[in-house]
Amino acid sequence: MCELGERLRRAREEKGLSLKEAAARLALKAKVLEALEACRFEDLPEPALARGYLRRYALLLGLDPEPLLALYPVTPGPPPPPPPASRRPWPWPLLLALALLGVLGYGAYLVLRPTPVQTVSLPPEPPPKSPERFSLEVASEPPGARVYLDGFYLGQTPLKSPPLEGGRRVIRLEMPGYEPFQEEVVLDRDRALRYRLSPKPQEPQAVPAPSPSPAPSGRLVLRLEGRSWLRVTQGDQRLYEGIPEVGAELSFDLPVEVRSGNPGAVRVFLDGKDLGPLGEPGKPLTRRFEAP
Repeated sequence: MCELGERLRRAREEKGLSLKEAAARLALKAKVLEALEACRFEDLPEPALARGYLRRYALLLGLDPEPLLALYPVTPGPPPPPPPASRRPWPWPLLLALALLGVLGYGAYLVLRPTPVQTVSLPPEPPPKSPERFSLEVASEPPGARVYLDGFYLGQTPLKSPPLEGGRRVIRLEMPGYEPFQEEVVLDRDRALRYRLSPKPQEPQAVPAPSPSPAPSGRLVLRLEGRSWLRVTQGDQRLYEGIPEVGAELSFDLPVEVRSGNPGAVRVFLDGKDLGPLGEPGKPLTRRFEAP
């Protein structure tokens, strides 16, 4: 697989997204994202539109689009014509006869040619318009929420962004102690958005600590030794979803199910016993921990 597709696939899996989920967020067909990750550029639309899809996909995955756009191939030009085959020299009498026939034919053409029709030159087609851009202001109650647009971090509220490319975009707000909020907005003009965040009914403690503290029986502690997206569920209830700070500890009552985008960065402690990393770095997995 080429470097461009490998970067896209790895970033998507780290976020725990399937191709179908990513395509739904971007309002695209899944086969477009599949073609980008497989580097099947011949299955994509014209380059200008395909590069726009690549930019939006990179922003959704939290990647800088410019290095990826630099990896997108340029359509090659037509191959050079093959060199002429070597020929034996023609005898001069034959060349003289051919030259005489050419002169006679050209004279006949000058006598019999039709009157040329005057053609009208058409103006050149205008270049494609660049996508419109609009500013975005986001405020929240309480302030200080982290703002993501198509998965790309913009900053904290109150926020005023630089001009952004218009179209359907997905905005998400996250704040410790509050339920994450997400919706799709149509950016077709300058927008000023305000949201009221809802407190979580139950929030796991996240306390930075150099070493894990003793945990009571039937307790799972996850310590972040690097950056990783996490989702922790208990039955149908979602206890946590997000990217904790490095060094944070998340504590949960068993049983729970843990989904991680980068398991190598998550160290597991069960009832105070160090079980080591949750999994291998960069390979998303889901693991269930039962009550004793």
